[in-house]
Amino acid sequence: KPAELRSIVFMISYFHAIILERKKFGPQGWNRKYPFNSGDLTSCAAVALNYLEANTKIPWDDLRYIFGEIMYGGHVTDAFDRRLVMAYLEEYLKPDLLDGFVIFATPTSSFSTPSNSFNNKQAAEYVQEAFPQESPIAYGLHPNAEINFRKSQAEEMFQSIVELQPRSAGGLGGMTVQDRAQAALDEIMERLPDQFVMSEIVERVEERSPYVNVF
Repeated sequence: KPAELRSIVFMISYFHAIILERKKFGPQGWNRKYPFNSGDLTSCAAVALNYLEANTKIPWDDLRYIFGEIMYGGHVTDAFDRRLVMAYLEEYLKPDLLDGFVIFATPTSSFSTPSNSFNNKQAAEYVQEAFPQESPIAYGLHPNAEINFRKSQAEEMFQSIVELQPRSAGGLGGMTVQDRAQAALDEIMERLPDQFVMSEIVERVEERSPYVNVF
């Protein structure tokens, strides 16, 4: 069922992006911070593939429960945050997904699920072209939620600018803050081991299952 799988994988990918981006809104996004990661997404995709192969009909209830209560829900400790995760999945993972529906709409535009006949490249191009300007509405939040986020973002930026201003170096040989930061960064980079080649690590995994993750 490649078409059905493409629809489900797109939607859990969108769901994954939504719950990650909600973090930037602070307490308005989540009551607590959670370590959602790409392993959750790949595990959900593997589960979806297995369930589609094993069932003649798509078990929507089973998928929502596994994704929301186990895969992603396993990170969530707050009851209201768990309700939020399940509310997203109730809205996203449903039979209407196969025919396509409007995910969200702003006063000037809207965003719908791509056709399940698209390949990966076509789906990515569709998102780049069709996705409207970022808005809290995309996350199910009120537009005013962006005010506090932008305010915090501006405060952090100006604080960083102030901290990077040159200061008298005293007995440090006239090094500026930038010079000291660069020296520390160079020292850290020298200590770091070579980067992992993820494709080689994935090839070493003989059997992929929800219990085997490569992060």
